[in-house]
Amino acid sequence: MRSIAATLLAMGVLAAARPAAASTLSVAPIRVELSSAARTAVITVSNQEDAAVVVQARPVAWSQHDARDQLDDTHDLLVTPPLFTVPPKGQQVLRVALLREPDPARELDYRLVLSEVPSTAALEKNELRVTLRITLPVFVRARASAAPDLGWSHVWLPDGSLQVEAHNRGTAHIQILDFDVHDVQSSEHAPGALHNDGARYLLPGTSAQWQLHPGAGQAPPAGALIIKGHSDAGDFTVTSSPGAPQ
Repeated sequence: MRSIAATLLAMGVLAAARPAAASTLSVAPIRVELSSAARTAVITVSNQEDAAVVVQARPVAWSQHDARDQLDDTHDLLVTPPLFTVPPKGQQVLRVALLREPDPARELDYRLVLSEVPSTAALEKNELRVTLRITLPVFVRARASAAPDLGWSHVWLPDGSLQVEAHNRGTAHIQILDFDVHDVQSSEHAPGALHNDGARYLLPGTSAQWQLHPGAGQAPPAGALIIKGHSDAGDFTVTSSPGAPQ
């Protein structure tokens, strides 16, 4: 089972002025999928520290606007317990339940926010303690078959950089993990091929942009480009047209 470990460290002037500390938690699985057939899920939170950690769990509705995540309060999900203490070197099991019916045609998107509740111990020790915050995706499958559908485009900017855009026309999310961009006459391993490894989610109906920087003296090719990459829906190879997404 995959897990994600989150450690936040204090930085800046205040961190230099006094000791800093942060908790270390791991969470598994790293995302939750619910449906009409599987309306509940279990998450395990593990504490790797020698001290107990108090955590608050809060579900939120997840949307994207202007390539930014928007998190809003929701009553569609129930998380129990909402407030808990993870013992030193111990674990806590969370249960997530879907309280509404899935959408007939479109995936529903949420996040589970896990926030550390600061204790008074750090203040008593004159420590600067940075509280951690982890957000996990929660996807609710549509009753009908739903899938992402991406349209790709690109434009060369005046500074010589390449802006690649993807628009999700589908009814389910996709997470782009990485991709390579190259001329239609060459391969992804040829000199001048561009690589991007910035993972990003695209929810249904949203767009994302990446800005890539060719090497010095590299002439931008005209016309279509080939984009080959990896996503949580599998590998992909697409043709990108100049201009707006198709």
